[in-house]
Amino acid sequence: MLTHTDISKAMKIYLDEPLPGMPAFKAGIRRAPDRGFRLSRSQTVTALKNALRYIPDKHHAVLIPEFLEELRTRGRIYGYRFRPDGEIRALPIDQYSGNCLAGRACQLMIDNNLDFDVSLYPYELVTYGETGSVCQNWMQFRLIKKYLQALTDDQTLVMQSGHPLGLFRSGPAAPRVIITNGLMVGLFDNPDDWEIATQMGVSSYGR
Repeated sequence: MLTHTDISKAMKIYLDEPLPGMPAFKAGIRRAPDRGFRLSRSQTVTALKNALRYIPDKHHAVLIPEFLEELRTRGRIYGYRFRPDGEIRALPIDQYSGNCLAGRACQLMIDNNLDFDVSLYPYELVTYGETGSVCQNWMQFRLIKKYLQALTDDQTLVMQSGHPLGLFRSGPAAPRVIITNGLMVGLFDNPDDWEIATQMGVSSYGR
């Protein structure tokens, strides 16, 4: 059985690059509506911590007011600053970096889902159905790409609602990626509580 120590050892990839600038938004591209801000003060703190966990502490002072503004005005922390500049399109598979074919193929599929001609709300990572997201924010997008580049045929990437938990030793016959989404249980399995969990960065309806 995996322990917390085992899991912590699997999470070895972080966003350690310089803080990117804010990319431009292309006019005429569909944008997700404001989801409405409905968090308490403590829930807002959790939302900010969950978004900032991917980013070195030295950048937090700049990002906290920026993320808080996104949360209040868009109902989500998307981390627009971390979106790659320009349009995202699927490339030929041999143009992706990676240690195995499956890792490169997953990158290609992610990019295809965020193509302006494919995605419902590409700037908000929503593929279709108003809430079906590739991941919760652009920090996760960048981090997932890093994990997929490092992935080998002897490992499995485990993801929970867009959050990459790490690379775990497996084997060539095992799945290269295992994904869970939602995970709302019991009393909290309803649209209102799901919306709060999603704003806090602990659940998403993945696609």
